[in-house]
Amino acid sequence: MFPPFVLAKLYVKGTLKNTDHGFEFALKNMVDSGTLVELGPITVGEKVYTAAALTVVTGGQEKPGDQVTRANPMPVYMGSSFVIRVSGDPLPADEQTINVSVLTREIGRLKFDIKDSAA
Repeated sequence: MFPPFVLAKLYVKGTLKNTDHGFEFALKNMVDSGTLVELGPITVGEKVYTAAALTVVTGGQEKPGDQVTRANPMPVYMGSSFVIRVSGDPLPADEQTINVSVLTREIGRLKFDIKDSAA
């Protein structure tokens, strides 16, 4: 199991930004290759975003978060980058703490926090 402070380094600083449909941020896998079998939930304050509100973008392709499942997993290779798009309300301008949770085939549930201000 990776400690949360190591997992927090997956976040690409400065990529948290508001969009027309919510917000997004980038991650870069510098830990180890693995297989995602579930995205989310992602929590900001009291607001919880399930996989249905998430989209992962990698290699120019989008995949709805609720389509990342044990039957339809998503490989995440060491060194790969991807963007997580969250459909919902834009974030306030001040610093936010975003709790990210994913389920991997190899290790199980991984949780870590991101702290940044939306651009």
